[in-house]
Amino acid sequence: MERNYKRTAFWAIVIVLLYLSYERLSDVIFRAFNYIDVKYSVVPEALLPSINAFVDTFISVILIVIYLILAVFIVKKHEPGVKLGYVKGFIFCLVMGFAFYGIAGLWFELVDRFLVAIPFIAKNAEYFSGVYDDLESGAYIWSLLSISIIGPVVEEILFRLLIFNSLERISKSPWFAIIVSGVLFGIWHMIFVQSVYTAVMGCIMGLIYYKTRNIFYTILIHIINNTIGNLPPALNTDAINTVISNVTYLMVIPGIILLILLCKEKPANRELAAEDYGL
Repeated sequence: MERNYKRTAFWAIVIVLLYLSYERLSDVIFRAFNYIDVKYSVVPEALLPSINAFVDTFISVILIVIYLILAVFIVKKHEPGVKLGYVKGFIFCLVMGFAFYGIAGLWFELVDRFLVAIPFIAKNAEYFSGVYDDLESGAYIWSLLSISIIGPVVEEILFRLLIFNSLERISKSPWFAIIVSGVLFGIWHMIFVQSVYTAVMGCIMGLIYYKTRNIFYTILIHIINNTIGNLPPALNTDAINTVISNVTYLMVIPGIILLILLCKEKPANRELAAEDYGL
């Protein structure tokens, strides 16, 4: 019994450290990068308009390397997950990516129509509307990398791979890891109006990862979701955004249906392989 308490305490500490690691490590990497740039002027002038997104991308790449190294020690072997295949898997991720954006859109419709009357939420929503302005300034390629590609990769590795697997060391119930990792993902965003839908998204992502044991599915869903909200300037028009918003709303129901079908799907019995680590 005492051993179980020690084991639980150990993994609880690991989870806390992982949760706090993003901000702490990012700060260390940023300070090191800034010191090198001030001393040796490594950043060319052409990158200055996109410096925030460039630095964010650089930090995220370093974090991905660190987190993947940690994954070797934290991620354990699991029973085989559901295999969707390339085509079926891509369609699943595409629908879920659009569905997630639709869920976020419905939540903000609720905020704008009703909850904005609450001063705290009104102020929170106003702040959120400009939170990514710095990352979206400058060349689009760096915004694409920071918000749509590299950002989702590091977040999925941290929450769905490291924190999720650490939570599984504490409780055998899959719902414990699914819900706690999802709620932590929401809180981690630190802006209430964003935290609500990202918590829902985090729980569903946790369920998808649990069923498939494949981090690439959740990464692709996350990338699609973020890319929809970060279109290139040529496509970022009112007409296109209206069409995309309507499509995302329509994808919510198919997304729910696909999620239910995934939950009913049973993995094929086979011996554990390297891919079952979720890497």
